[in-house]
Amino acid sequence: MRTKRKFIITFPTQLVREPWNYNLITRFDIIPNIVAGTISEDSAILGYEFDGEDDNVAKAIVYLEEKGVKVEAVDEIRL
Repeated sequence: MRTKRKFIITFPTQLVREPWNYNLITRFDIIPNIVAGTISEDSAILGYEFDGEDDNVAKAIVYLEEKGVKVEAVDEIRL
């Protein structure tokens, strides 16, 4: 089943420059949409909407968390 879910995602300093959108698209066949964000040299806090199959979105979240990224599911994105 296809779903759209919202998240606040925080990338620590050492992970800011990684190609996250590319990885999410190619590894998990989801569409990541950044709808809000704050990016600096030290960190990035982004409001994302993930559009994709339920299983793929869940796998993408696990992947991000295993890489050290903080993922918080939200009903509404406010930064």
